[in-house]
Amino acid sequence: MTKEVFKKFMNQVEKKLMTFTTLFITGIVVSNVIASKVVKIGLFVFPASIISYTFTFIISNMVSESVDKKYSKQLIYMGFLAQITASLLIILGLFMPSANTERGEAYKIILGMNWRFTIASLSAYGTSQLINHYVFNKGLFKSPLTANLVSVGIAQFFDTLVFTYVAFLGVYKGLWGMILSQYVIKVIIVIVTNPVFLLIKKTK
Repeated sequence: MTKEVFKKFMNQVEKKLMTFTTLFITGIVVSNVIASKVVKIGLFVFPASIISYTFTFIISNMVSESVDKKYSKQLIYMGFLAQITASLLIILGLFMPSANTERGEAYKIILGMNWRFTIASLSAYGTSQLINHYVFNKGLFKSPLTANLVSVGIAQFFDTLVFTYVAFLGVYKGLWGMILSQYVIKVIIVIVTNPVFLLIKKTK
C-alpha cells in the first residue's frame, strides 16, 4: 500500500468516525431533552426519545462492524460525558434570571425535569450500552445482522426497564404498559433498520 493510498484510506476512516460520533452524541443529548414528552399511539405509550435513543445502540454496532471495536467502546464513554455536560448547561439555564416570566416558566416545564431524565438515562445507559457492546463483539453470532438484532434486543430490555422506573415512577401511571410499548417499538425499529448492516458490511 502506497503512502497516498494509505492516506486516502485513513481520511475515509476519519470521516466515518466523525459521522458516527456526531450521530451518536446527537442522539444521546436529544434523547434526554425530548424524553419528557409521553407519546400515545393506539395502545402504545412511550417517551418521544424512543427512536433517537434506540439508534445510538445501532450506531455503536455500526462502528464496531465497519471501523473499530475499541472506538465503539470509547463512544459509550463519550456519551456519558455528553449527557452530563448538556444537563449541567440546562440546569445552569434554569438558575439564570429570565427576562420574560412566561418564557421562563415554559423553560422550566420543558426542561425542568431534565435532571431526572439524566439520572434515569445514566442509570440505564451504562449497563445497556456495555451489554450491547459485549454481546455484539463477543463473536457469538457469525452474521452481524443476527448479532445486532440479539445484542440490541437484550440491551434494550434492561435499558427500558431501568429508565422507565427511574424517570416516571410517581409521575406517570401504568409503567408496565409503557415498558412493554417501548420494548415492542424498539424491537420493530431494530428489525426494520437491520438490513442497513448489509450496506455497512460492503463499505467496511
